Amino acid sequence: MERYLKRKTSDDVVNAHNSARGNSCPNVDDTNWEEKIEYDPGLRKEIDSYHPNQKDRVRRKYLQNGPCQPRTFNFPITKISGKDRKFNAEWFDEFGSWLEYSKAKDRAYCLCCFLFRDRTKKEDGYKAFVVDGWNGWHRKIRLKEHVGGIGSLHNQAMKNCDALLQRAQHIDVAIQIQSEATKNAYFTRLNGSIDVARQLLKLGLPFRGHDESKDSYNKGNFLEFRDFLAQHDPALGKVVGKDAANNSLMVSPEIQKDIVECFAKEILHSIMEEIGHDVFCLLVDESRDVSCKEQMAVVLRYVDKCGTVKETFVGLVHVKETTSAYLKSSIDSLFANLKISLKQVRGQGYDGASNMRGEFNGLQSLIMRESSSAYYVHCFAHQLQLVVVAVVRKHKGISNFFGMISTLLNVVGGSAKRRDIIRDINHEHVSKALGCGLLQTGTGLNQEQCFQRPGDTRWSSHYKTLKSLVDMFPTIVKVLEFVENDDRDRANRDQATGLLVYFQSFDFVFYLQLMLAVLIITNTLSLALQRKDQDIVNAMKCVKSTRHHLNEFRNHGWESLLGDVYGFCDKYDITKLEMEDEYINPKRARQKTGITNKHHYEVDCFNDILDWLLQELDNRFNETTSELLICSTSFNPRDSFRDFNVENLMKLAKLYPSDFNSG
Repeated sequence: MERYLKRKTSDDVVNAHNSARGNSCPNVDDTNWEEKIEYDPGLRKEIDSYHPNQKDRVRRKYLQNGPCQPRTFNFPITKISGKDRKFNAEWFDEFGSWLEYSKAKDRAYCLCCFLFRDRTKKEDGYKAFVVDGWNGWHRKIRLKEHVGGIGSLHNQAMKNCDALLQRAQHIDVAIQIQSEATKNAYFTRLNGSIDVARQLLKLGLPFRGHDESKDSYNKGNFLEFRDFLAQHDPALGKVVGKDAANNSLMVSPEIQKDIVECFAKEILHSIMEEIGHDVFCLLVDESRDVSCKEQMAVVLRYVDKCGTVKETFVGLVHVKETTSAYLKSSIDSLFANLKISLKQVRGQGYDGASNMRGEFNGLQSLIMRESSSAYYVHCFAHQLQLVVVAVVRKHKGISNFFGMISTLLNVVGGSAKRRDIIRDINHEHVSKALGCGLLQTGTGLNQEQCFQRPGDTRWSSHYKTLKSLVDMFPTIVKVLEFVENDDRDRANRDQATGLLVYFQSFDFVFYLQLMLAVLIITNTLSLALQRKDQDIVNAMKCVKSTRHHLNEFRNHGWESLLGDVYGFCDKYDITKLEMEDEYINPKRARQKTGITNKHHYEVDCFNDILDWLLQELDNRFNETTSELLICSTSFNPRDSFRDFNVENLMKLAKLYPSDFNSG
C-alpha cells in the first residue's frame, strides 16, 4: 500500500480540494462557455460535450434562464391523420417548468431530461423529448406518460434540477461557511477512516461486521480498529466522541466503499503509469464465486523499470457467458478502461480449457489475431496433469476405475467408525509384520496410514491414493466385508458388495498396476516442474525425458507390467486370466468377442492408453512454445549469462517481428 498510496501534505490536500471544486483546472476554456448557451432547445449542444468542471455551471445557467416557452408565437399547423394540428400554448401552464418549444424545429422538448437524464437509459421518451423532439400534437397523453410515476427518470431529473438550484446545501458552500475548527475536525475524521482502511487492506482483513450498532460487542474490523485508534490518538478521539455530528462520522458502509474504491483507482493508476507503453503478458482465469456468478480475474505480468518481474491483479470482471468471444469482449472493455491495448500483449497464460486454448476459436487465438506475438504458454505442471485427465476421459476402463475408487472413498471413509476400523486393522498388520521381522523399525518408518482422497486437478494426489490402496488392500477388503455384513444402511451394503466384486477382479488389478506405472513416470516430472528454481532448459529436458520413458514403457514394458499384475493376484488370491484364452466381455458374457485376453489388455488397453498419453504430451508441449522458451533463456543472467546464444536470439527476433527491425 505504501508503494502506491503515499501520505500527502496539507498543501497537497488543499490543492486537490480546490481542483475538485473547479478552482484549478488546466486546459479548460472558462471564458466563452456562456456564449454557447442556446435558448432554443432544438439548437443546443449536448451537456456531455462540455468539460466536466463546466457542466454544473452550464446546467445552472439554463435553469436560471428558464425553459424556452414562446407563448405568443404563431405555432405552425401540421396535417396529422387528415386534421390540422399544432402545439397548444396552454400546455406550458399545465406541465410546469419542464416543457419547452423549439421555433427552429417545431418540436417540444424536456428541459430537465436534457440537463440530467442518463444517456445510457434510452426508455421513457429519451429520444422524443431529448434528442429528436416531440411533435405528436394529437396525442397530449404522451406528455403525461413522459412524466410517469414518482420514481420515473423524468422525476429524478427534476429532483436533480431542484438540488442544483439550492446552492446553500452544496458541499463546497457548506464547507466554506463552516468554521476552521469544524473543517479541521471533519478532515481529522476522514484521515482517521483512511488510515484504518489502509491498515485493513495491508492485513487483508474484511471491513464489515454483522452488527455495527453502538452496543454491539462485534462491530466489525473497521469500527473496532477505528475506536481503538481513537483511544490512542487524542486528536481523533476528540472529534469522534460526543462532539461529532451523527451524519459526519465518516464510518458508514458507503464511506468505506468509497475509500476502498479510491485506493483501487490510485493503485491501478500507478500500475498503468509503471507499464506505460511497454509490453506485458496477460494472465486470465475464471471461476464461480460463492454466489454462483462467473468471475474472470485478470492479471498483468510485466518487467518494471528496475528489471523486476511483477504480476499485478488489475480487475475482476463478472462474465455472463464463458464462451471465448464473450471473454474476449470483457477483456476489451477492461483494457479500454485501463487505457491499454492488446497490441502490447506479448504472452498469454490461461488454464487448459477448450474455450481458452482452442487453436481456432479459443481466447488465445482471438487475441493472437490482433497481436500475432501474444504466444500462449501454459503452466507445465498443470499441462502434465491435464494430459492424464484427457486419457482418463477417453478410456472407459480407466474412467470406470477412478469412478470405483471415488465410490470406495465414500464407503470406506464415510464415517469415523470405519476410519477407526482401518487404523485398528492396519495397526494389527504392522505389529505382526514387525514381530516377524518383515518390517524394520526406525525414525519416520511405519507411520499411521490413511486412504487419501485425490484432488480433481492435482494428479500427484492420485498417485498417493493408488499407492495407499496397494499398501492397505487387505485392510480395505476387510472394511468392505464389515460394511457388507453389518452396516445399517442398505445402500452402503449394496455398494460394498459391488466394490468387493470389482476390487477382487483381474480388471481392477490390471488398471491399478498400469496407472501406478504411468503416474510414477509422470509424477517425477510433475514434482520437477513445480520447483520454483527450475530452469526452463532443464524443464524442457525433463519433458523430453518423460516422453522417452513413456515411449520405452510402451515398447518394452508389457511383460514387466503383466508380471506385476500376476504377482498382485497371487499375493491376494485373485483369479488370474490366461492371456491366450478368449476374451469375455463382462457386460456381454455370451457374445463372442473373437479376440484373446492378450489382444484386449495389451492392444486395446495398454497400447491405446500410452499412445494417447504420448499424443497429448506432444499437443500440450508443442514445438512453438518449446522453441520460444528455450530461446528466452539466452537472456538468463545466471552464471554470467552462461546460456547466451546468438542463434537463439535471432530465432527469438523472428518470433517477435514487430519488436525487431530487419537492420
